[in-house]
Amino acid sequence: MPSLGRILGRTKTGLSVYLTDKLLRVLELDKEKKPVFEPVEVFWEHEGEEEKIKILSQIVETNKLKGKDVVSCITADEGILKFQKFPIAMSKKDLTEAIDWYIKSETQQIREETIFDYYFLEKEPDDKYIKVVITIARKNSVDRLTKMLKSAGLNPKLIDYEIVAIINYGLISKLPPPFSILYIDYHESVLTYYAKNSISYNKIDFNYKYFRDTKDTALLDTFLIEVRNLLVINEISNVYLAGPIIGDELTLENIMMNLPVLGILDLEEAPPAFFIPYVLSLRGLEE
Repeated sequence: MPSLGRILGRTKTGLSVYLTDKLLRVLELDKEKKPVFEPVEVFWEHEGEEEKIKILSQIVETNKLKGKDVVSCITADEGILKFQKFPIAMSKKDLTEAIDWYIKSETQQIREETIFDYYFLEKEPDDKYIKVVITIARKNSVDRLTKMLKSAGLNPKLIDYEIVAIINYGLISKLPPPFSILYIDYHESVLTYYAKNSISYNKIDFNYKYFRDTKDTALLDTFLIEVRNLLVINEISNVYLAGPIIGDELTLENIMMNLPVLGILDLEEAPPAFFIPYVLSLRGLEE
């Protein structure tokens, strides 16, 4: 499976945990890529840290997950992804030094301690550049996540980055590049773009859960305008849709009428809200 990000290591588990300050999702896939138990989703934005650990621990106990390796990820807000190109004629030593210098220059602008990793994309026959994907994360975000997983009895073996997971779905599904995925979750939205020579993404301020609860059409209209502007600025002609919003028929119809939607990235075996955990579980199974 194509891979763009790794922070802690490799594993062969099909168990994934996606958690933010607002919600928790737990999914485990078997070798046939089917859920071992009913996928678990909990909204916990009003709970404290200790209560969240108790909730996750109960899920671990109920589904007999204690001691298992787990794949997780930090959210888009807690890291950054950079795409850089270097001359293909560079020596390995010069390339390593150039990448290290670039990472140092990027991390110097971040006041917090960071963790980073980088990856080389596969070379095309006519490539004139070495293409490198660099992921940088806040160390305290990774530490907090691993601490919660360990406190609940799990063994965190791989911590990915949310943007990487979204793009990896396109690579796994063999979407022809360039492709763009608009991922709309309950509390965040991300527009990602992947091409052979570029990778980009934009966070979009749209609280789908609040919109769903209030039916405030102005929120959706503002969101659609912002997405259309980003598509124009980034010269993107069409997008694939993913996330829990694709289970909302009325909202989905409105979006498809106002955006150039090429396709819907539905999951065969899991609810659409488990888009990110599904990718993380697949990665765990196949590495």
